[in-house]
Amino acid sequence: MHSERLPQLDGLRALAVTCVMAFHFIPGIDRIAPLGSIGVRLFFVISGFLITRILLQSRGLALGEALRRFYIRRSLRIFPVFYLVLALAALINIGPVRSTIGWHVTYLTNVYLFERGAWHGSISHLWSLAVEEQFYLVWPFVVLWLSERRLAPVIVLLMCLAPISRIAIDGPMNSVLPTSCLDSLGAGALLALPATRDAMRRAGSMIGVPLLAGALALRVGGAGGVELEVMLDLGVSLSAAWLVGSAARRFAGGFGRLLELRSVSYVGSISYGLYLFHGFMPYALGRYVPGFVDMPWPERAVLLTAATVTVASISWRVFESPILKLKDRLAA
Repeated sequence: MHSERLPQLDGLRALAVTCVMAFHFIPGIDRIAPLGSIGVRLFFVISGFLITRILLQSRGLALGEALRRFYIRRSLRIFPVFYLVLALAALINIGPVRSTIGWHVTYLTNVYLFERGAWHGSISHLWSLAVEEQFYLVWPFVVLWLSERRLAPVIVLLMCLAPISRIAIDGPMNSVLPTSCLDSLGAGALLALPATRDAMRRAGSMIGVPLLAGALALRVGGAGGVELEVMLDLGVSLSAAWLVGSAARRFAGGFGRLLELRSVSYVGSISYGLYLFHGFMPYALGRYVPGFVDMPWPERAVLLTAATVTVASISWRVFESPILKLKDRLAA
């Protein structure tokens, strides 16, 4: 069972991964805007929307068959390149991959970081992939078991749990557990439900955008604290819901054309590889490129970006794409 292609979502994936890479490659950019969090939460909303949409379209199948097809297709997209990147990082011994490998191969990086209470070098970005995988383990059963009428209030309740989770934890790692990300994943899920998609999109534009603008203004002005971070995350989630919902209907005008540019769509299509590789790239280049560490940051950022795009493009062409061609055959 195939979903109608939504071309502007690749453009949003390109925007999301650009935000994350800018956050890691441009020193001090976080003082202007938390681009890393913005990019990751945009990814979460896209994922919540697409996964829920796919599951809703498979309701006509028997539960076991719907789950089989879902997990085969997800596994072929996610696992091969993920484990390839981990293997390469371990092979060339990019710290701390070898010493923490058990956490990553079981998609528990976020739990590791939570228990550690701090980020940990090259593996830090893998936390969001762990959250997504944990979401995939549970969400198909929720969507396929509940009626659409009951599903919407359940999603709203789960979204309310996210800020409560972040406030209750109140620490540097208060956003890495699945419960703390349910506002983003839930906002995307509501976009997939016919009964709530327009309301979710309106809430994103009328509540999310002003909330995000206010949180960013307070942050730039020097305000802080968990309450502001919760306000910021909720603003990002709702604003991203407006973006995703509008892109699904196709933006008109210049922004719509930008999202559908071939180059932008291509970046979106390789965004998973970009995300996986980019976190390890500073450590790889720092080891193998003479003078890299002492380069001015603009030159370093350009080199990091070029290297990441090159490696992700090769991965997409010679490794990921051939495997993805198996999805329809194996999930038939």
